[in-house]
Amino acid sequence: MHSVARVIINATPATIWQVLADVERWPHWTPTVLDVQPLTRQGFEVGSRYRITQPKLRPAVYEVTECVPHRAFTWVQKAPGATMIADHRINACDGTGAEVELTFTTEGLLGSILGLKYAKLISEYVRTEARSLKQHCESPNLAASPA
Repeated sequence: MHSVARVIINATPATIWQVLADVERWPHWTPTVLDVQPLTRQGFEVGSRYRITQPKLRPAVYEVTECVPHRAFTWVQKAPGATMIADHRINACDGTGAEVELTFTTEGLLGSILGLKYAKLISEYVRTEARSLKQHCESPNLAASPA
């Protein structure tokens, strides 16, 4: 299962990155995440692990496997027979905007089964996160928000 959402955001890649990389604050701007708890103390970088709680889903632990500031990060949840991959890409556009691409992929036998079972919910969450990210990053109050 592979779900993709793309959105043009009228904000700089640095601003978008600031929001995306501050994963503990995601519950403040997207309804698809209820809680994010760091499980490591190293900050947001490759190897960092987070416990994510989402509506209608069991809590899951994701590990950052790629982190390129202002451009991309990927985090992965692994279980026997299943790998869930959430990818976040920022591509600068002409002017001050950027295109953001969010993808969620399931791999493995169990991952394929889970992907089929939750395909509608996963696609809805990916689209909602893209819309929520755009709304939050374009908000005039973003600069006044606590970091």
